[in-house]
Amino acid sequence: MKIFNFLATVSAWSVFVFFVLLFDPILRISSLFGQKSIEKVMQIFCHCLSWSIWAGFCKLKIEGKENIPNRGGLIIVGNHQSLVESFLPFDLLYKLRPKYVAKQVLGRWIPSISFVLRNGGHCLIDRKDHERALNSITQLGKKIDSEGISTIIFPEGTRSLQGDLQNFKTGGLNALLEEAPQAPILIMLIHNGTKIFPKGLPRVEAGSTVTVKFLPLIERDNFNSNQEIIEHIHKTMSEEYKTIQNNS
Repeated sequence: MKIFNFLATVSAWSVFVFFVLLFDPILRISSLFGQKSIEKVMQIFCHCLSWSIWAGFCKLKIEGKENIPNRGGLIIVGNHQSLVESFLPFDLLYKLRPKYVAKQVLGRWIPSISFVLRNGGHCLIDRKDHERALNSITQLGKKIDSEGISTIIFPEGTRSLQGDLQNFKTGGLNALLEEAPQAPILIMLIHNGTKIFPKGLPRVEAGSTVTVKFLPLIERDNFNSNQEIIEHIHKTMSEEYKTIQNNS
């Protein structure tokens, strides 16, 4: 099996790197035609990146598509496992006009991805500067209503090595909830992201199935506080992730 994992790793990363390099000049050219042009090319780019999953002798399973609305203006909360979260949401949630809350370092050196994060209306934060990071997230949150975008945030803050849901760092999510009090919440759960492009060594486990599941929208009228919403989100994600694990 080790030889298949080695071949899967080489194949998956070859496809990933090929498209990352190929689309860098295309995305730069698209930026000359405005924000929506970047968004459309980014969706095509991320769809191509999803082929790296199949190139790694793995499968992609999507559940809960019926829970994805046809408009933006949402707060999207996901769990954080691997690099797949850097491209699958752009492909699957294109109509929602997703914008990331991401580490500042990601905007510096990765072809295609860094350019888009810097120029595509996303929020790059320095975790060491907490006050400035929250201010940047607040500014992004204001655009949810004014520009009809959606935000993607991974409240765990760092990738999970084992896949299980970690504790939330709640500051950023709370700031988004404050600035967009009417925005529904869409939970996006990823299972087996740790089997392809995980944190650490660039390894792929051949034969794995990466599952992406979207849960029903959470409307906020029935909650008394943002803290109550955050606790509900974490509990829902934790319980649903265990269900996916048990069924896989």
